[in-house]
Amino acid sequence: HRAGVETETDVLPSSVGSLPRFTLRGELMHVFISYRVTSEGSHGNGLSERIYEAIRVLSVQPGQDLQIPKHSWGVFPSFAKMPVPFRPEQAKVFWDSACLVDGQSWLAGFVQGLVASMVFVPLLSWTEDDQGSLGDLSRIGVGGFDRVDNVLLELMLALGLRETPDSAVRAILPVLIGPARNAEESSCFAPFPFFKLARLYDGRSEKTSARCAAILRQLAVPEHLVLPVVNRSVKQTVDLILRNQ
Repeated sequence: HRAGVETETDVLPSSVGSLPRFTLRGELMHVFISYRVTSEGSHGNGLSERIYEAIRVLSVQPGQDLQIPKHSWGVFPSFAKMPVPFRPEQAKVFWDSACLVDGQSWLAGFVQGLVASMVFVPLLSWTEDDQGSLGDLSRIGVGGFDRVDNVLLELMLALGLRETPDSAVRAILPVLIGPARNAEESSCFAPFPFFKLARLYDGRSEKTSARCAAILRQLAVPEHLVLPVVNRSVKQTVDLILRNQ
């Protein structure tokens, strides 16, 4: 189950070893969908599921010219739950609600999914009442408040893996979602309130940075690549993600 916030005792299982060398002939995910469950998940607008289904359907739909070349099909990862029906030529998308095996640690599952993914797609939202994946993140640093925030953790890990040689992560493609201004916009993309980004904490989330450092080190990511990732402020991390628009 994807929790909004990890507990302080959660650790990455020892079964998750060092970062494997990426190859198109091996186990892979073409896309990893990152989101906050309360806004884009089952407790929110469900956008993460709609994007998951759309990518999979369009990748095998005739006439869309979105088919994946055969040499890039790869193998569906053994650590994830295979969709039914399954087609080898279909885009392999990691969406934790569909891919986590029953009883599997969310932390282990998402780390394995991200490590195997080529394109990281974070759904970044900020609602009128300051909810959403980034709106909720703006609480860190207010009055000294801190926590291990899963959305921030995924953003940090994606940046670190993209800079790591032989990593699967090749690209970051953020989807920006603003507050719906009327009923017609309630289920589609509204303009993103960029002016609110200035409210993000210009300091580190110590708890999230510590968790990120522990994961990257367990994956045997070189220390000179770990330190820049975990020393960035919340605002710097989001700014770097948004440079990939």
